[in-house]
Amino acid sequence: MSSVILYEETITWRLIIALVLGVLCFAAAVTTFAYVNDPSEDPIALVVIAIVAAAGMGIALNFSRLSIKATFDGISVAFGRIRTSFRWDQIEDCYLDQASSLRYGGFGIRGGRVDGKTRLVYNITSAPRLVLKLKDAKYDEFAFSTKRPEELMRVIKGQIPQPPL
Repeated sequence: MSSVILYEETITWRLIIALVLGVLCFAAAVTTFAYVNDPSEDPIALVVIAIVAAAGMGIALNFSRLSIKATFDGISVAFGRIRTSFRWDQIEDCYLDQASSLRYGGFGIRGGRVDGKTRLVYNITSAPRLVLKLKDAKYDEFAFSTKRPEELMRVIKGQIPQPPL
């Protein structure tokens, strides 16, 4: 992608990190308590819990940050290391999504059918979503959360190639 940035935004969802840390601390406390009260318990259980805790934190950190970047080449939306990008010539139109966040089942990456069209969604429940109507892509539409939908919609509409009259 071009290095000239037309629009950039990062949405951080701190609540997921707090929730995961709380659950992991509770699990560690319960496991430690059980191990202290029964020293004959196999210590490998602590290693397994540490591995599961590290994997859980890695997943939580990945999904705690949604990044959007628009350049002269196209638009890129990423949840941590999971990124989806489109060139401007792959986008036909964009509009504000009218569906509730709950329709997509909460935060994260979702796929499904909306009004008969296949849609990939990068959703954060605390922000409105824009929908990109796509051509020559795996999905008919791509929706993603943004805190500044009107500003981003202006940028996108300004970059989408207009059909000749």
